[in-house]
Amino acid sequence: MDDGRGRPSADQVAALLEAGEPVEDADLSGLDLRELFDGARDPVLRRCSADEPDLHGVDLSGATLEACQFPGADLRGATLDGAHIRGGTWSGAVIIDADLTDAVLEAADLSRARLTGSLLTETRFTDCRMIGADLSGLRGLAVTYRLDGSNLGLANLQDVVWRGVTLRGLDLSEADLRGADLRDATLVDCTLRDVDLAHTRLAGADLRGADLGELTEDAPRTLRGAVISEAQAADVCRALGVVVG
Repeated sequence: MDDGRGRPSADQVAALLEAGEPVEDADLSGLDLRELFDGARDPVLRRCSADEPDLHGVDLSGATLEACQFPGADLRGATLDGAHIRGGTWSGAVIIDADLTDAVLEAADLSRARLTGSLLTETRFTDCRMIGADLSGLRGLAVTYRLDGSNLGLANLQDVVWRGVTLRGLDLSEADLRGADLRDATLVDCTLRDVDLAHTRLAGADLRGADLGELTEDAPRTLRGAVISEAQAADVCRALGVVVG
């Protein structure tokens, strides 16, 4: 099947894909993946690897990518409609202007991934590591994607629109939410420690289930319009040096 180092030939990979068989435990480094995936239907890759694979513009609709190690993958303009990415490493991936409609990403490492301008219609991220990821400039008029239980610490979320959505279990520590729209959003078990909320719209946002971290005297301004708990209100007062008797 391979050269003894887990590296199958292009012909061998093409034969598996054409037959609808999974490609497993293969080092795909050096192969022209754009050509190999051209025309492949619902490809399945398990525990495959390649550094900075070129998947620019590739149609991976319906693909299953399980425990693959593809750091720095180039997925610019790629189509992942209905794809299922489970586990694996995609750190530093460039997923700019990609179509992730109906895609499911579970427990994947997307640290520093750039999703700028991508279409996330009905896309689901669950328990993903997205530290330092860039989700600015996402396409679509309505927010129909989900981010559950994921770590978005240090992420670029400038101008993101989360109006009216429910966010669960997100770690947003030190994330950049400048200009974001969180009006009427509900944050459940989320962490907002040291988040940049400059010009963030929070009218009606329910933050009672969020960890706001250590508040400063700027809290009344940055949290203006948000719904907070009595305990959080007491923290705001302490930050202002106000003693409530």
